[in-house]
Amino acid sequence: MSQVHHVGITVSDIDTSLEFYASLLAGERIGPMDRSGPRIDQVTGYPGVVVRQAFVRPPDGTAVVELLQYVGGSPVVLDPDNGHVGAAHVAITVHDLDAVLARLRTQGVEAVSDPIVCSEPMEGFRAVYVLDPDRIRVELLEPPGRS
Repeated sequence: MSQVHHVGITVSDIDTSLEFYASLLAGERIGPMDRSGPRIDQVTGYPGVVVRQAFVRPPDGTAVVELLQYVGGSPVVLDPDNGHVGAAHVAITVHDLDAVLARLRTQGVEAVSDPIVCSEPMEGFRAVYVLDPDRIRVELLEPPGRS
């Protein structure tokens, strides 16, 4: 593997999630756009599905966040709690964790806890999980020496 290209997150409302991630990443919004047809049916395994797709490209880094809302896909809503097998999260590096967390809290974003200082192998990083609009955990990481 040479690099992570993107992180895909299935969401319930593309517009709400696009606003959240674009604000969090201070990133460029791409979309939303609707995808459908035989190729989308084939790749998703859901005949007749419409996938509302958007991307957020952060100003730094190469990986993007891909947001997908399946219209006509599965009716199952997963509980994204990190304690559940199969759950995943995205980790985002921030320059000032306290400022980002304060801004998010004024927007009604819930943090799972107060920030902690990590041990090995990420010794010195400060970290906290926040919940996106679908309660998916997003880890915010501040590198050592920033606070």
